[in-house]
Amino acid sequence: MRILFACLLLLTGASALAQEAEGRVAGPVSMLFPHRTAYLELAPEDRSHFRLDYVVRSSAGVPAEDIGLWYLQDDTRTQLELLPNGQVSNPPDAGILAADPDVWTDQPGQTMSMSLMFAYAGPDWQTPEREDLVTGLEQANRAVRRAAGVAALFAPEFKTVTFVFDGPAPQAWAIDADGTRQALTGEENRVDFRPRDRSNRSIVRLEFEAEPQRVLFNR
Repeated sequence: MRILFACLLLLTGASALAQEAEGRVAGPVSMLFPHRTAYLELAPEDRSHFRLDYVVRSSAGVPAEDIGLWYLQDDTRTQLELLPNGQVSNPPDAGILAADPDVWTDQPGQTMSMSLMFAYAGPDWQTPEREDLVTGLEQANRAVRRAAGVAALFAPEFKTVTFVFDGPAPQAWAIDADGTRQALTGEENRVDFRPRDRSNRSIVRLEFEAEPQRVLFNR
């Protein structure tokens, strides 16, 4: 399950009349970017190999490049930039999260959702070291347990790394410590790998014929 949290972009009361002609209030920054403050408060060494990705989707089929999302802070308008897959490429920093301005959108109500995904942020996506993937999973799982508190026993545990490609999954191999190459099987546009499984502990790195577009953590 790739999507751990999701929140609807809800229609709220508009207070900035100058913007009403352009769109509507989707909600405060803190609502659209849940858990980002807690993520930024982690020590750099505790989040060096994972990140939180926020992805906008339109139920009306509007492509990401045609979706407008922005906020005002100190009379400066900042556009939330969306990649072709809907991922927000410039999520708010700690100062914006603390100020918590409203986010505006030019889309009608109840047509979009914002999903939060845990993603790999380590080096070398095309030939990643197994130990880097393990580090990313461990950091993400520690962060989830920390956020869950007493409910940590019921929190999901990430075990799988999913490599997502722009098009059909390319050829991929797992390279063993003795140089043995084992082909990995892809499914549609993705390849899954569980770096902490006993059968994979002798693997030192993966190799892909093409660089993945995204690398996500799943159960």
